[in-house]
Amino acid sequence: MTSISPIASTSSTEFVDTANSQATLDSAGLADDLDTFLTLLTSQLENQDPLEPMDTNQFVDQLTQFSELEQGVETNETLTQIANTIGADDRQADLNLLGTVVEVASEDIVLSDDAPASFAFEITSPTDDAEMRIFDQGGNLIAQFDVEGDVGRYSAGWDGTTIGGGLAGPGVYRAQVVAKDAEGNERLAGNILSGGMVREIRFEDGETQLILDGGITVTSDDVRRVGLPADA
Repeated sequence: MTSISPIASTSSTEFVDTANSQATLDSAGLADDLDTFLTLLTSQLENQDPLEPMDTNQFVDQLTQFSELEQGVETNETLTQIANTIGADDRQADLNLLGTVVEVASEDIVLSDDAPASFAFEITSPTDDAEMRIFDQGGNLIAQFDVEGDVGRYSAGWDGTTIGGGLAGPGVYRAQVVAKDAEGNERLAGNILSGGMVREIRFEDGETQLILDGGITVTSDDVRRVGLPADA
């Protein structure tokens, strides 16, 4: 096997439900402050000197503070409800992808027994010398061929033929389009656009995972295009 290793990709997608979690934390903090305020105010009223009662202006100020705290709690509860509603709407939208054919920004491509691996790629940084490289799950380079280097979108295919002339078995492989210069420096020249039918949807750790044909797993944020199956 050729010893060339895949170039590390600098892009990553991470989804964190910050709005919901922050609203929950703020609401809990305000609720604690409100409970503490009520405890202190009650104790102050119970233990005040009847001959020297609390100053009226001071009492009004404390009631105003109480009102502001109460409004803060209600506001954060409302924000939490809004965040939960938005999250539910997002999940419903993701569920609508089930059974559709999607194109995603992913280096994973699928080679099957009865069909070559078909995918697309985008050249985002022009180069005179662009090469498509195919790696197995162990990171070993098993196939490579020249491709167009001008900026644009292109279709590509791989029939499983390896560098040694054999045929790779069915499975999930990794593709990269690499630019090379005269000094031998290499960089990623663009994005691989893979895809397939959405067979399963999983909701894990605040993230929506789409399981495509061949077992490719991507997030809903990776989706670039959505279409109907050919027989629909």
